[in-house]
Amino acid sequence: MKADKEWVLVPLVLTQACALLVLPLWLQGGSQGHDLFHHLLSGHYFGRQLWQGELYPRWLMAMNGGFGSPTFFFYPPLPYYVSALFAGPEAPARHAISPLLGSATLALLLSGAFAYLWLRRASGPGRALAASLLYLVLPYHVTMDLYARFALAEFWAFAWAPLILLGQDLAHRGQRQGLPLLILGLALLAFSHLPSLLLVMGLVSVRALWFAWLARSLAPCWLALGAQGLGLCMAGALLLPALADQDAISMELMRSGMFDFRRNFLDRLPQGLDDWRFRGHLGWFTLLTLALLLVAWGSARGRSQAEISCWGAIGLGACLMMLPPSQPLWTLLPPLQLVQFPWRLNLILLLATVALVAQVPPSPGPWRWLWWGLLALTLASSLVYVRHAPLTQAPDLRQVDALFAGKRSAREYRPQQTPRGAFSPSQLAWQGAFQAPITTEQPGVSWTLVRWQPRQLALVVTAPQPAKLILHQYDYPGWQASLDDALPLTVSANDHGLLQLWVPAGQHSLTLTLAARWPERAGNTLSLLGWLAWLWLIWRPTRQRAPGQDAPDRARQT
Repeated sequence: MKADKEWVLVPLVLTQACALLVLPLWLQGGSQGHDLFHHLLSGHYFGRQLWQGELYPRWLMAMNGGFGSPTFFFYPPLPYYVSALFAGPEAPARHAISPLLGSATLALLLSGAFAYLWLRRASGPGRALAASLLYLVLPYHVTMDLYARFALAEFWAFAWAPLILLGQDLAHRGQRQGLPLLILGLALLAFSHLPSLLLVMGLVSVRALWFAWLARSLAPCWLALGAQGLGLCMAGALLLPALADQDAISMELMRSGMFDFRRNFLDRLPQGLDDWRFRGHLGWFTLLTLALLLVAWGSARGRSQAEISCWGAIGLGACLMMLPPSQPLWTLLPPLQLVQFPWRLNLILLLATVALVAQVPPSPGPWRWLWWGLLALTLASSLVYVRHAPLTQAPDLRQVDALFAGKRSAREYRPQQTPRGAFSPSQLAWQGAFQAPITTEQPGVSWTLVRWQPRQLALVVTAPQPAKLILHQYDYPGWQASLDDALPLTVSANDHGLLQLWVPAGQHSLTLTLAARWPERAGNTLSLLGWLAWLWLIWRPTRQRAPGQDAPDRARQT
């Protein structure tokens, strides 16, 4: 493929492939995936506040029946910035799925493009394009993560992972753009999906150790460690509040029940043709992907490339970590437990598979026919699952309407002061429809609302006697109240977790603000410093490259 045609044909092929993969979702208006309702609400209200002028909407005021939600003090926002661009300022709630599909489509296209750029460093254009298409169609990427789970945040991780690996490869070869790309990819992944960030950081570390062993030098390890540190610093605006304020919400729900890693190993397969249970088919698709990797690896016998052995071992290790015998290792490494679902290591298995396929096409003879037969079985299984599984069918609009009536956030984001019984969808829907923004038990008290905006409430209160006001917003660390812009008042939570405070008799102006606490302020400062350091890396002066240093890269282009 000639260079001038390559950069025209490759984007065209990837765009057409992405369009075909997401077309059924667009035609049926989404799916009934596991995380659909969470993303519908979070994406819609995040976008609405963003278009109202809030640069980083952390407190979603309209959520939970209008009581507010601290969702984005903890949840990565990048996929929703993208969906907000597709939504526009006046997006109706009933069509909230369309901006999410736009965000997912862009993520899929970027994943193919970055996979091609990464794989092109080690193979010719035709083989790199074929492996990039394989990256798009392997079941865990689109069939399970998008159709069955509608895991939008994790879906974006597939875009940044190959960008990170591209940056690490370039940095290892001494090319200037490598380190900034590696750092940028890590920061973007942190702003997209934190469990995948842990997995990819592990992958980067393993590859750094491999490079260090080959070079007999610790330089690759120091480079990877520094890149990860600066990438996390750039994401400090998210990471510091998310780590420091976990006691303010019901974060224990993220470590127990269905989120307990011990309950999410791959230990079953479908029991029959009419068995559409998620876990069974996830196990089946993982087994097929592993078979594709092993056949590609087996066909490379007799070759001396160390990179092939590295990727084969990484893919096999990722698969073993999804099985119950690996539980002692998960128990030994508490940070790994934050991944929640061991089967999320399918991301690493997919990366290893396409890396092997790009470098080692199946050999002529039995290996080739076996590999193509497995690929045909994998694609056929994916099509059948998408066609028949309940999770992949069109969403029920009546359920969507009921969802927006209560607007309940994910249960783990329930403020600690809020009783569980007051957090049911029906209770929130009733309170949101009939409870006034402000209530009081004292007679004769009146008020006029001046401002009712996210993190900022203002009113004028007239009280014949001292009165206790209850405001229609959840209490959360950082709420502050002042009387007549001078006298600070004590804010607390009532029995339902709502803001309450006493005001003296007379006419007063009352202002409540959800102020940025130290984790938010320090996180924003850390992010600013990190991005400035990243910009310095891009524009810093560099030494003249030695002649022939990138000869291996030029050789691969021919």
